[in-house]
Amino acid sequence: MASDDLENGNAVLDPHPASSGPDESGASTASSATAPAAKDPSEELPGLPRLNYQLLDHKKKLFLVGGLLLLEGSILPIILFYPLWYATNLRHGILFAIITSFFGLVSGLEFAHRSWRLILKDDKFRPLDGKRWRFDFTHMTLSIGYTVMTGILIGASIPHEPLVRPLAMPLPLFFIEVGALAVATGYMDARNMKATCKVSSTPKGAPIPPVLLTFIEDVVAVDGGAGKTYRKRLLGRYKISKHFRGLIRGLNWFWGVGSILIGAGSLAVVWTVPQEIGYGIGWGAPLVFTTIWTCITIFWTRYSLRVEKKEWMADLRRRSQPEVEKPPQPEA
Repeated sequence: MASDDLENGNAVLDPHPASSGPDESGASTASSATAPAAKDPSEELPGLPRLNYQLLDHKKKLFLVGGLLLLEGSILPIILFYPLWYATNLRHGILFAIITSFFGLVSGLEFAHRSWRLILKDDKFRPLDGKRWRFDFTHMTLSIGYTVMTGILIGASIPHEPLVRPLAMPLPLFFIEVGALAVATGYMDARNMKATCKVSSTPKGAPIPPVLLTFIEDVVAVDGGAGKTYRKRLLGRYKISKHFRGLIRGLNWFWGVGSILIGAGSLAVVWTVPQEIGYGIGWGAPLVFTTIWTCITIFWTRYSLRVEKKEWMADLRRRSQPEVEKPPQPEA
């Protein structure tokens, strides 16, 4: 209940409740505009930091960039592979050279863009107390994943007859990497273990949060352009609200376990079915998983944020009511 947080004296953490942005239902998992929008005054939640970020304000950019990333990372390899494999006489090495040439086109530009924002001198997008030439945790995670994926694509395409099964492995391996990270940090959070190094805005020696919180912080602050203000508000919300912590922890396990299962399952299928079918499974199954998990996440987040606000306001109303004096007991 929110009363535990209020009783701890943490309810004054948000210094600017009046300047809060619009209702952030579902906004904790995605990007949006930084300009504040009009809101119903009744939605003010004293003491609860507003994320001041609305997903649908940037829906055009979200759908454009997200669509291009899905096209590059899952759809394009499938729609190029089967027509070129079965309907042309192209040498297989040339076929995969064509497919591989598109990998990293959109994600590479986005990666370069966020790199530039993180090294800007004005320090608008870097983690709290971050240094100029040290990237955030999400950047480092993506660097490792993309390096492994690119190495596999290049190495398996070099032989005269390319290795089709390894060429279907990059995306499942990436999901296993992210899923394992989510499960590991979820366990560390449950055991209240301390961070052995700085994790984005979480300093060394502080309790390490689920990696989902770090991903949300980094992606919205840098790729979404919300900057350090969002980082402060998100971490403040996580610190104060038990309902919000429960939402992040639940989603972290939901995506972590799911990512490991879909990654490992896809790898198992890739190496047991005919290679032509396995190629489609390796690149297509993670897309289906992501679509289903994203839809569930949206409804889960909206419901949880509504419950959080309802419980917070109910607790504030209870605490604002004066205590009723008990009538004196009659003397014996």
